[in-house]
Amino acid sequence: MSHRCLPVLLVSVPLLLALTPAHGQTTEPYNDRPSAVRVRFGEFEPEGDSIYWDQREIDFTGSVDDFADSIYAVDFVHMLTERWGVMASVSYYEGQDRQAFRDFVDDRGADILHDTSLEVATLNVGMVFHLLRRDAAVSPYIGGGFGFYGYDLEESGDFIDFDTFEVFPGTFTADGDAFGAYLLVGLEVALSAQVSIFGEARWHDADDELEGDFREFGTIDLGGQEYSAGLSFRF
Repeated sequence: MSHRCLPVLLVSVPLLLALTPAHGQTTEPYNDRPSAVRVRFGEFEPEGDSIYWDQREIDFTGSVDDFADSIYAVDFVHMLTERWGVMASVSYYEGQDRQAFRDFVDDRGADILHDTSLEVATLNVGMVFHLLRRDAAVSPYIGGGFGFYGYDLEESGDFIDFDTFEVFPGTFTADGDAFGAYLLVGLEVALSAQVSIFGEARWHDADDELEGDFREFGTIDLGGQEYSAGLSFRF
């Protein structure tokens, strides 16, 4: 799911509302089944607005866009009123890419390659607000909150010793935790009183000072755009 889907999602909201017949509305108040577990899958696209990502694009082929990859998440929602609720989310993302030095090759004239991987696990807590009553068959919603972003960064392959200009194999790692924030917008469509489908976009903002083997590489941006869809089960 790409960022081009978001305008379609937003434009579709009033159209779907207009086309939803009256008998398509559920009639259960929020407090009959105030809680829900939601499972969603989608794509996370790193923003790449930090020293680490900027330096990578200078030194190596490719860009931060190559790290766009799948995200898997589970949410727990508890409605406090017909429109307001609290939401806790856990998610996992891993992006990978193979890159080469831009201005150097080895003695045989071949690219000097290494693999980079970034894993990010998040725990977010926030609020969600349904623009219509939650019992609407088609319900747009917005929200936001804060969370913790734990990450593991690894680069493994061939590198250059710039003192001797010799190529050597190596693995470099860093890990850490950051505090950040997020915003979301989504659309939920009820299939029954207990089950619904939804599409959602989130914007994450988090960064951390790198440690470990990357302690001299400044900050790493862990934020970006997330686009996902899934199933919600009310109880």
